[in-house]
Amino acid sequence: MKTRETILRVAGIIGGSVIIFLMISFVEKRELGYRIEDIDVEIENAFENFFIDEADVMSLIMENEGDSILGDQYGRVSLRAIESRIESHSFVKDAEVFRDLKGHLVVKARQNKPVARLISNRGESAYLGEDGDVLPVSPKYTARVPVITGKYVSDMLELSNVNEREDDANIFAMVNFINEDKFWAKQVGQIIINASDDIVMYPQVGNQMLEFGDANNIERKFKNLKIFFKEIMPTKGWNTYKRVNVAFKDQIICDTK
Repeated sequence: MKTRETILRVAGIIGGSVIIFLMISFVEKRELGYRIEDIDVEIENAFENFFIDEADVMSLIMENEGDSILGDQYGRVSLRAIESRIESHSFVKDAEVFRDLKGHLVVKARQNKPVARLISNRGESAYLGEDGDVLPVSPKYTARVPVITGKYVSDMLELSNVNEREDDANIFAMVNFINEDKFWAKQVGQIIINASDDIVMYPQVGNQMLEFGDANNIERKFKNLKIFFKEIMPTKGWNTYKRVNVAFKDQIICDTK
C-alpha cells in the first residue's frame, strides 16, 4: 500500500513539474512573439555628465539591425547583443535591455564617471575614469575635474587602465583621495607629474608649489599639507612661501619668496 502511495506521489510530482515546464515554455514562446512597440532610453546621470545622449544610444541599438527594430518580434532581436553594443561605448559603464509590460523595449545605460583629465606635453588628452580606465575626450561635454599634466602623462596615456602599473595605480589612488576629501577637492587646482616620483600640485587659490614626491604615503603627506594651509599660512601670511615640500617623512619644508 505504501509503495503504491509513493508511486502515486512521485507521479504527481513529475506530472506537476511537466505542467509547470509546459506553461513556462508557452509563456516564453508567446512573449518572444510579441512585437517591439516602442523604445524607451534611460541614461543614468547621477554625476551630471553628458558624454552620451539618447541619439547615441539609439544609434548603437540600430547598428546591424537595419533601418529600425520597431515592429520586429522580440524573438528575432538579441537583447544581449544590443547590451554589448551599448557597453562598447567608452562612456557607458554598463547597460540593461529588457521588455516592459507595455511591450516597450527599455534600455538603461549608466555612464562612466571621469575623475581627472590627462593632458600630455604633446597635447594629447584623455579622461581618467572612476575604475582607472583611460577614456577618450568627447566633443559633447567637458567634465570639471582635476587636470593632470606633465611629462609622465604620455606614459599613462599608453595604458587602457592605469591600475595595470603600480606607480600609476598609486597616482590613481591619490586622485581619488583628493576627490573624496571635501577640503582637497576644493583646494587642489592642478597636478603636474614629470615622473612617477616627481609630483607637484598647485592650489586653486595662491601660487605655492606643493612638492609631493611620489604617490606613496598619501594620507601622511596630505595631513602635513593641511597643517601648512591651516596652521602655518594663517600665521606667517598667505604670500610668504613659494614652495612647500612634504615628500619626506615627518617634514614640512617651506621656502620663502
